[in-house]
Amino acid sequence: MPTSVIEDRDVTVAFPRRPRPGIVMGLRGGQIALTALALFILVLALFTGAFPGPLRGVAIGMVIACILLAFSTVEAKPGYQWLAGRASHLARQRRGHTTFARPLHVGSLGQHPAISHGIGLVPGRSQAVQLHEFGGVGYLFHPHQGTITAVVEVTSPEFLLRDPVDRNARVAGWGRVLAAATRTGAITQLHLLERSIPDDGTELAEYTHTHLSTEPEQLTLTDAYRDLIGELRGGADRHETYLAITVDRAAAASRVKAAGGQLEGLIQAWRQEYALVSRMLPAAGLTAVGELSARQLAQVVRTAYDPTAALAVARDWGVEPTVAGPTAGREEWDYLQADGAFHAVLWVAEWPRAHVAADVLWPVIFPSGVHRTLSLFYKPFTRAESESAIRAKHSEIVQSSWLKDKLGRIETLADSKELDDVLTRESELLAGHAEVGLVGMITVTARSLDSLEADVTSIHAAATQASLDVRRIYGQQLQAFTAAALPLGIEVIA
Repeated sequence: MPTSVIEDRDVTVAFPRRPRPGIVMGLRGGQIALTALALFILVLALFTGAFPGPLRGVAIGMVIACILLAFSTVEAKPGYQWLAGRASHLARQRRGHTTFARPLHVGSLGQHPAISHGIGLVPGRSQAVQLHEFGGVGYLFHPHQGTITAVVEVTSPEFLLRDPVDRNARVAGWGRVLAAATRTGAITQLHLLERSIPDDGTELAEYTHTHLSTEPEQLTLTDAYRDLIGELRGGADRHETYLAITVDRAAAASRVKAAGGQLEGLIQAWRQEYALVSRMLPAAGLTAVGELSARQLAQVVRTAYDPTAALAVARDWGVEPTVAGPTAGREEWDYLQADGAFHAVLWVAEWPRAHVAADVLWPVIFPSGVHRTLSLFYKPFTRAESESAIRAKHSEIVQSSWLKDKLGRIETLADSKELDDVLTRESELLAGHAEVGLVGMITVTARSLDSLEADVTSIHAAATQASLDVRRIYGQQLQAFTAAALPLGIEVIA
């Protein structure tokens, strides 16, 4: 086939099957333990005198309970995991850990690290995150993770209106961005966040006032366009895209030490990694608007918890970091309420199985009338980590296949597809392509609980159109929201 014909078609890709957790034959550790306990109790009840008389019925009931917990499914989770999550959430509710009202404080690099402010940036486990500003850029230091994160606002021209050759070039360019992130091993995560927030149309009106033609023969069209913009004001949405780059202190230890150690050296290591990645962004059709300052980063946090705050805050000035956190809120089993807004977090359990084009996420990015945040987490793996993971997965598949053959079970197409995926990963690694992990999360925001449920249903429909399997997160809404809706460099992929 001529090369020109191939280039005129959109590049397609088939996502690998998500690895199925399990030790033997797809069984998790908890399922194996519960099954072994059930067999142990059954043997004691039938062949020993450990459960005499009426106690034998109790033992049989315990066996049935263990089997049900091991193999039943509740809200897309194994029964024992769902029960453990429920118990944990109830315990946190009893201790008052599901309600919060904490401000945000900002540290300063002008102070010695020993006395710089630890900040309650967001409620939950991320309270230890420290926010520092150096050279007009806000840096998030995670003392427990040993990482530093800075956020870059990026923008891009329309994608679907481009010709297939340009779209394919952008897809290849994004691949080069990910390849640059894996080059040194210091970048531990790339978080691409795209969100829609309310907009009163002021910026659009100012843009049209500046750029519309004033020629007499065009006045009729100009007036009609201004009228159209006036009708749209108050119901428009603004789309923002951010790229959070996280650098690991241990992986960049030599450079941190050479640059003076402590936070200054870690920031210098981040700047070096960003310089490498930023050179690749134009090839992907992305333009870096600039790194966010502490006030701008605080504004992203503020408008994530309360999107209506975007209507009262100037984008260029941001907000004071001390008031960026939520005023108050509470975490429920399946949603989060903060400052009058309701949030629900979903995750992409399965990516499309068939070959899809690069615009596969378009229905999720532009759902009608839904305020949402789409987060894509990319984790670059080193060659050694990739080889170890592939070898372990290959051994697990071979062992499970041997055991199924011994038990007389027939292998399914899913089993063969999983083996093909592992062989593909191995061949790509031998060709020199490092692996990159991918996790997708969607945060839905609404002004009332009824609207939230309706918007979640709309997102499910949009995900079905995009051939995605999305599932709601239960029992961990606060932790999931912190990771998915805020570009704070919280590691999602282990």
